[in-house]
Amino acid sequence: PVPPMLRAPGVAPSKWLTLFATCLGLGMLMIDTFIVNVAFPAIGRDLGGSLSATEWTVSGYVLMTGVFPIAMGRMGDIFGRRRIYLAGLVGFVVTSALCGLAQNIEQLIGLRIAQGITAATMMPLTLSIITNAFPAEQRGLAIGIWGGVSGLGLIAGPILGGLLVSGDQWRWIFLVNIPIGAVALLLAGLWIPESRDTSAPRSLDWRGLVALSGGLFLILLALNRANDLGWGSAVILGGFGAGFATLGLFVVIERRVRAPLVDLTLFRSMPFVTACVSACLFSAAVFGSQPYTSLFMQNYMGFSPLEGGLAFLPATGLVAALMPVSGILGQKLGHRIRLIIIAGSLSVGVSFLWLLRMDVQANYVDHFLPAFLLRGLGIGLVMSATSFAVVSSMPVAKSGLASGTLTMARNLGSSIGVAIFGAVFLQSMAGRLPDALAEAGVPPPEAAAIETRANHFIPAGDGPGREASREAIVDSFIVISVAGLALAALATTSAAMIRPRRPAAAPATSPSTAVPAGAD
Repeated sequence: PVPPMLRAPGVAPSKWLTLFATCLGLGMLMIDTFIVNVAFPAIGRDLGGSLSATEWTVSGYVLMTGVFPIAMGRMGDIFGRRRIYLAGLVGFVVTSALCGLAQNIEQLIGLRIAQGITAATMMPLTLSIITNAFPAEQRGLAIGIWGGVSGLGLIAGPILGGLLVSGDQWRWIFLVNIPIGAVALLLAGLWIPESRDTSAPRSLDWRGLVALSGGLFLILLALNRANDLGWGSAVILGGFGAGFATLGLFVVIERRVRAPLVDLTLFRSMPFVTACVSACLFSAAVFGSQPYTSLFMQNYMGFSPLEGGLAFLPATGLVAALMPVSGILGQKLGHRIRLIIIAGSLSVGVSFLWLLRMDVQANYVDHFLPAFLLRGLGIGLVMSATSFAVVSSMPVAKSGLASGTLTMARNLGSSIGVAIFGAVFLQSMAGRLPDALAEAGVPPPEAAAIETRANHFIPAGDGPGREASREAIVDSFIVISVAGLALAALATTSAAMIRPRRPAAAPATSPSTAVPAGAD
């Protein structure tokens, strides 16, 4: 239990203090989502992990943040959003410290999985807490600021990682969370009021939780391993089949239990569903392509990890400036909020279109900088507006479920995007490079080594295979951009279908009003 001196009253001293305290925790989470990518080589060297094993320090965390948000958001609605958020925050700080002290790759993978569960606990509740703290007329601005912090965290992760990682010294990317998390915990205890869905029974549907988490885990795991094992392999097809079957079982369970984990009737709201689908597709296009863009700049163009992180910096200003504006405009536009989401999705589509101009002499200023600016414009417009569209389409009492579903949709979209772009790139390389190397007269043993390196965006050194590998990498990256353009077009189409309804007048006694801290 939280000490009495740190307990927030039933009504926060200031909703802006609540926003600040929540955004501090959110920023720490979002930075940690991408900071490990920069330290990936250093972790492998220091702990002696193979490439496939070290990948799980990222994959294990991402899997958990895709599996648990819906369940954790709903647990906040039932048992108290502040209470569950604080539990997740404590767990995140503890697991961060343990990650920084890990002695081998197996320990680090297990701790990163645990850290991902705590992150999935916190992430949806940040939006839910803010939604409940602000009145309807100010909610757009608050969600805009929340979205700005979220977007900045994603961009700041690689930059901070580049600053903290020196040689094989990677542990500070986790240990830095201890002081930040301690401050976030103190402020959350002081300034975040308790709230929950008082109409929900105070019991948890454990069977539904296991079925939902298990089904999502199997699907995300299959997506994560599909490019390594082959999309047609029995393991991957079995994983998808078992995952969807388990989700079907979840639906059966939820229809029969008296107090379901998720009220499935809420998914009859088309504004809610279409906004989540659009968020999923947008994340697939933007965040699914980001790892491959970073690999191209570092392995093909020769950027250092810090330079690769700083390359995204010009988009940061646009994200920071536009997200609050996007939230405010979204609230003012009402049912026309889709116009903002359409504009942002189109901007991302144009960014992929711009990259189709690339050749083997590609450079940052002429090719990537304009694309990043367009992408920053799209992120700044879409993230907050989509969040507002989702939470405004659901009763405030169900804000935990709404934000959890949105978080899951975005994380699922990112995983889908990574898998799709990886498959597209590898398939394109397999169709181009072997023939090009054969035509260049490269002997088979050397050609196999060149192909392995090129699959990681590393061109061959001096020799007849150099130009062939460079051209194949660039051509395959252009194919990735075509796939991104297609996903952005689908996100735009989904955004055009968002039709939020005018919210009904709130009853005299809201089912999601703040409750005294510690009340049952």
